[in-house]
Amino acid sequence: MRFLIVGCGSIGQRHLKNLTQLGHEVIGCEIDQPKASKVKKDFSVEVFSSLQEALKKVYDGAFVCAPTSFHIPLAIELAKKGVNLFIEKPLSNNLTRIDELVRTARAKRLVCLVGCNLIFLSGFKQVRRLLDENKIGKVISARIECGFYLPFWHPKEDYRRQYSAHRSLGGGVIFDDIHELDLLYRIFGKVKDVFCFAKKMSSLKIDTEDIAEIFLKFKSGQIAQIHLDYLQPSYRRYYEFIGEKGVIAWDFIREKIELYTKEPNRYEVFEKSINASHNQMFIDEAKHFVNCIKKREKSLNDLSFAKKVLELSLACHASAQKGRIVRI
Repeated sequence: MRFLIVGCGSIGQRHLKNLTQLGHEVIGCEIDQPKASKVKKDFSVEVFSSLQEALKKVYDGAFVCAPTSFHIPLAIELAKKGVNLFIEKPLSNNLTRIDELVRTARAKRLVCLVGCNLIFLSGFKQVRRLLDENKIGKVISARIECGFYLPFWHPKEDYRRQYSAHRSLGGGVIFDDIHELDLLYRIFGKVKDVFCFAKKMSSLKIDTEDIAEIFLKFKSGQIAQIHLDYLQPSYRRYYEFIGEKGVIAWDFIREKIELYTKEPNRYEVFEKSINASHNQMFIDEAKHFVNCIKKREKSLNDLSFAKKVLELSLACHASAQKGRIVRI
């Protein structure tokens, strides 16, 4: 198959490399000429400087990896040409023209997948199995923490120039770490109430929030608390699910899951079974997109689902701005 990578930053280059290793033809599209030249040299691929030029060729699919605020306009242009879409997370930073994209994709019968690599991670799959097997009984609450110092994300780049640092480009820790909202939505379903504190607290030279405390009440009754930040010098990503019969603790960084139950001497640790290269989840994600195209199947994170998670993240922003609970 032939794929177009629109936006050849770090995540675009990861997809480019993985698709090439999977045996596909890959072409790049990057408006930043120094970056385009480097990608062309490092990966020995053709790189166009504009989408109009790139679309003179025919593609089986395109990976939209530009800054968040450009996702929807680029995706619509590609969809009109009948190109299947992989759009990096989040779907957008607002709801503008999303319905237009949905209509166009439906009319063209396109396969659409919005980036959701964590659901392909062996650790998350194991957590889902434990929850589905009722290992801790009825889940009452969840706690999640995800934090890492923004300048350390891409140490070879100036963080002040990255989209994460700019509200106009769709940056900010809530959009950046939308995975956490996505995973909880997959596990617990629709959210009823949202309350969020979020603002810029540090001396980082950004105009987005660098910390957020999010509280969710789900329609199914569970309560969740999510801490997000751009501040911790050591990468931290940790999930805890508290049930009537026990607790599941998943440490993303240490690749370790601990299961505690009320049964005497019942304590299990899962490590070897979930150990895998973090790049594997991106490979599996790409394979899923390819298989959906071949079989003309709905993806695990289509436009409809991704829009619901985006609406949840926008409710977090609205709550922080208004200083009150937002009911969804």
